[in-house]
Amino acid sequence: MKKIIFLIMLLFISISITGPVFAERDWEYWSRYSFEAPLNKQISYLIKPEWRFKKDMGSQYLFKLEQAIAFKVNKFLELAPYYVWQENKTSAGYDKSDLFYLDVTGKMPLKEFFDLKIIDRLRYQYNFDKALTFWRNSMRLTKAFKVGKIELSPFIEDETFYDTKQDKFNENWASAGISLALNKHLNIGVSYLLDTKKKGDDWSYANVLVTSMSLKF
Repeated sequence: MKKIIFLIMLLFISISITGPVFAERDWEYWSRYSFEAPLNKQISYLIKPEWRFKKDMGSQYLFKLEQAIAFKVNKFLELAPYYVWQENKTSAGYDKSDLFYLDVTGKMPLKEFFDLKIIDRLRYQYNFDKALTFWRNSMRLTKAFKVGKIELSPFIEDETFYDTKQDKFNENWASAGISLALNKHLNIGVSYLLDTKKKGDDWSYANVLVTSMSLKF
C-alpha cells in the first residue's frame, strides 16, 4: 500500500513541477461545490455551483450552476441528466448560456490490483445558445485508505474534450490531488490541474488550483 501511495503522490509532485514550466497563461483558481439530496435509494438530486478566477486568481471570470437527477442503475453504473446555467465574463461583457449534460459514469474496483478504483465518466454536452456539441471523457484512478477516522483518496485524472463542430479534440485537463472524507456526509479535496487548450495550430497552457467540497444530506 505504501508503495502505491508513494507512486501516486510522486506523480502529483511531478505534474506540479512541470506544470509551471509549460504554462503560458496565468494561474487560475476553480472553486467547486456539490450538494446531494437522496430522494430514494436509487435517485438523488444534485446541485453544483462553481466559480473560476484568472489573472493569478484575482479576477472572477466564470460562474456556473449545474443541477441534475442522478440515477444509480447498480453499484457500478450511474446516469445523470443535467441542466446548466453558465455566465462567462469576456472583454465584450457577460456571455450567458444554457447547457445540457448527460453523464454516464462507471466505477470499476480493481481488488486484485492494489485495491485501486477506476472511475470513468462519459459526458455529452450541448450548448443551446451557441448550438455547440462536445463529447467529454474523464478517467480517474484513485485509492482510498484510512488515517484514524478520516478516509484519504489520492487520485490522478485526465479529461479530454472533443468539439463536434471542429471535428477535433481541442482541450485537455490533466490533474492530480487528494480528497478527504471527513465523515459519511462531508468530503473536501484539493488538486492541481493543467488546462491545455487548442488555439489555432498551437496549444496554450494554464496552471489551475482546484478546491472542492461535497455535502451529502
